[in-house]
Amino acid sequence: MKLRRIEIENFRGFSPAITIEVDDFTALIGRNDIGKSSILAALTIFLEGDLKIESEDGCIHGAPNSVRITCEFDELPNSVILDDLFETSLQDENILRANGRLRVTKTYDCTKSKVAAPSIFINAEQHPVDADGNSLLPLTLPELKKVAVAKQVVLETGEATVKARVRRAIITRAAGFQPRAVDIPIGKNDSATLWSQLLKHLPICALFVSDRSSSDKDKEAQTPMRLAVESALSEVQDKLDELAAHVERHVQSVADRTLAKLNEMNPELASALSASLRDQPNWKDLFKYTLNSNNGVPMDKRGSGVRRLVLLNFFRAEAERKAIAEGGRPVIYAVEEPETAQHPTHQKMLVRSLLEIADRGGQVIITTHAPGLAGEVPVENIRYIDDEATGTRVVRSMAADNAEGLFTAIAQRLGMLPDNQVRVLICVEGINDVRFLKHVSHTLHSSDAQLPDLSTDPRFVFVPMHGSNLRDIVNQHIFRNSRKPEFHLYDQDDGGTYANEAATVNARGDGSRAVQTQKRYMESYIHPDAVQRTKAVMLVINDVDDYTLQLGNQLQEKKSRVKAILADEIAPIMTEAEIDQRDGTGEIRTWLRTLAQMAG
Repeated sequence: MKLRRIEIENFRGFSPAITIEVDDFTALIGRNDIGKSSILAALTIFLEGDLKIESEDGCIHGAPNSVRITCEFDELPNSVILDDLFETSLQDENILRANGRLRVTKTYDCTKSKVAAPSIFINAEQHPVDADGNSLLPLTLPELKKVAVAKQVVLETGEATVKARVRRAIITRAAGFQPRAVDIPIGKNDSATLWSQLLKHLPICALFVSDRSSSDKDKEAQTPMRLAVESALSEVQDKLDELAAHVERHVQSVADRTLAKLNEMNPELASALSASLRDQPNWKDLFKYTLNSNNGVPMDKRGSGVRRLVLLNFFRAEAERKAIAEGGRPVIYAVEEPETAQHPTHQKMLVRSLLEIADRGGQVIITTHAPGLAGEVPVENIRYIDDEATGTRVVRSMAADNAEGLFTAIAQRLGMLPDNQVRVLICVEGINDVRFLKHVSHTLHSSDAQLPDLSTDPRFVFVPMHGSNLRDIVNQHIFRNSRKPEFHLYDQDDGGTYANEAATVNARGDGSRAVQTQKRYMESYIHPDAVQRTKAVMLVINDVDDYTLQLGNQLQEKKSRVKAILADEIAPIMTEAEIDQRDGTGEIRTWLRTLAQMAG
């Protein structure tokens, strides 16, 4: 199951309710103290992670006796087992939303000093209920049979012994049951059984908080190393038992001789004493591990950025171990401010790694208020959290907002518009185009200093426009207030999809330029020899065909991951000669010369 929406009401600073749509990768962006960490905390509490709800979590400006956290999930199990090992489905039990998702609400009363277990409800949208709005799901088998008799439903052979079949018979053959939106309480009979089945499929939320000491004594560091020690000791438990018995025999022998001598001097005292083992040997506490660098420096003496990076991966390893131990449940990696204590290069590496987790079927949610990190995130994955003049929190995204309003709001609050060093905005279709151009410009700059190195030159800022948003960005001229000329570079792709947008940019008369690649897309400029050197794969790369699917099959990677490999692993190792060989007309050099002229 994957999380697709979370709604929070009366939790900490969230009153009234706030709704966040969740992708495989989601970046919660906003200023400090806007509630980003509270969203991750609410999710962790809902999924029963390491955080537990406390009385202070109730919103003092709302209704702390009615804290509500709701989550919607898709990619649901095809079937669940209910009474008498009877297999049914969530669709057959009529508990899903119209969009096919499962929606569950947990409510908490935070007015008590110790918050009790939550009330849990499945929020069905078209669930059959009687005239009083009651569901059949919580009823026992005898209660269901009474309803069947009252509704004059004759149960056929094999129906009367299985609750799911009795419910189905009543709903399909009796009058008075109408589908409607209803909250089904979880608490008894099949509703409780159903919830226990769903728990096997719900994600685990692994929360990595920002305000931590980042030492090798952290839980995330100790648990994997401690488990490794315990696993190793378990393999030699018989030998450890023999060793303990040997020590016990030796100690007992010494004690017997000592007491025999004591008996000669004080028989009364000697008779009152005996040897006994004070504590069972705790072998695992004898072994304490840390990670040392090659020069012997332990991790907790390293720089804070290195410690945090290592601990984050301890955290990932432990989350994956726990998920496997609980039957292969999916994991949501919730990472607060991954940029903390990290060099900008490490920030980018970290975000790319987290994006790869999402590409491979996982889910990642991060929080940040750093413009540099936000720039590495696809725009459609950004959830910008802001507050209105009334103090109400709102969530803005490309799906729910117009592109111009979103970009302007983020730019004004987080400083994401270019600074005074920036002369040109380079607008490309996606993040992989950014990476490709940075790498090849770096290579070409090494032999021709007149060509800008886009990986380091502060005069240029990249703006990934992410396909479906490109037309809005161009037509609304979103970045006009930056007063910077824009250089737009579009793929040729299907015969020039964005030809009209290129013409619009070129007609502005403000120094902006737009060009389209002569080849199909940016990956067409990759040299096959570089692919072979890096991945040991032979490819035929021409100007018009899409070879990424073929490469993906050979590497057993999804297309999105293949594009990232080409941009970040293959492009950097291409030689100048290979770049020129694939770019026979010198397009790339022409783009770079144009950019140099635009930057003045």
